[in-house]
Amino acid sequence: QIDGEGSISRNTIRTSSGRALPWRRSPLENRAREEVRPINWANLPRSYMKRTADWDEFPNGRWGDSTSPAFGELSDVSHFYSFTLGSEDDRKAILGSAPETTTDVFEVFARYIEGRLSQIPWCENALQPESFLIQPQLAKLNRAGFLTINSQPAVNCVPSSDATFGWGGADGFVYQKAYCECFASAERAQNLATLVEASSNLKLYAVNNSGEEIHGGAGNVGVTALTWGVFPNREIIQPTIFDPSTFLVWAEEAFSLWSSMWSSLYDIDSESFDLIETIRDTYYLVAIVDNDFTRPGGSMLWNTMFEAASIN
Repeated sequence: QIDGEGSISRNTIRTSSGRALPWRRSPLENRAREEVRPINWANLPRSYMKRTADWDEFPNGRWGDSTSPAFGELSDVSHFYSFTLGSEDDRKAILGSAPETTTDVFEVFARYIEGRLSQIPWCENALQPESFLIQPQLAKLNRAGFLTINSQPAVNCVPSSDATFGWGGADGFVYQKAYCECFASAERAQNLATLVEASSNLKLYAVNNSGEEIHGGAGNVGVTALTWGVFPNREIIQPTIFDPSTFLVWAEEAFSLWSSMWSSLYDIDSESFDLIETIRDTYYLVAIVDNDFTRPGGSMLWNTMFEAASIN
């Protein structure tokens, strides 16, 4: 967890070390040299694999131009991968038999963060161990209406052998910027954008289901390395990036899951159906990057989100 002074406690649940990259590499021969992926599909990796299956080349070393013909067409709707949450009864046990208010929806996301649910439509696996460091903060944010689907704390010069954050082999050091991706109402998204504008280190991107965008914060719009590693006798490796144009492609898929995996559970004339469809059509998908990776855990990002949550 992050204590009141903003320092990280190392007394946390560990994952296995020895990862070649922060994400699991594909065993397919044509992806053997793949070294870079956008963060957006981190919790739906099989969707990303399916959407990029027919690419002639895969990013190696740098993400480059995502519109390059060699990368293929990432935005083809027909490539969407859909995993299952089980039977209709199983899905209702996870998502609610008849949610009536946004608070009911917020609680589903918070329960996932707390480990009481193993999946939600945007996350096919349980919360990743690196996010255990910010788990209490994430649960509070979800109950405050910031519905997180992807996050990571900041990491500054951690040994590559670290059991939670390590990857890439021995004798290296790994880094990452704090990142959060969430759904939020238009009011909450705008409150957050206003606060981000006052920061010299935060950058915000947001889009709704109609394609209306909000930008805010420091610097120009561009591809940002979110995870990188420094190893002896090798170039710097940056396996996880954020690309604003790719984020817009992912947003289309992310919004579609409200309907295909959630509102479809309920009768079309029910209050529950209207509730989920209204969230889909009025909320923004928000991505925030904290460029100051030297702050323990990325405390500026989380503090700013809490401040936005307190604005009425």
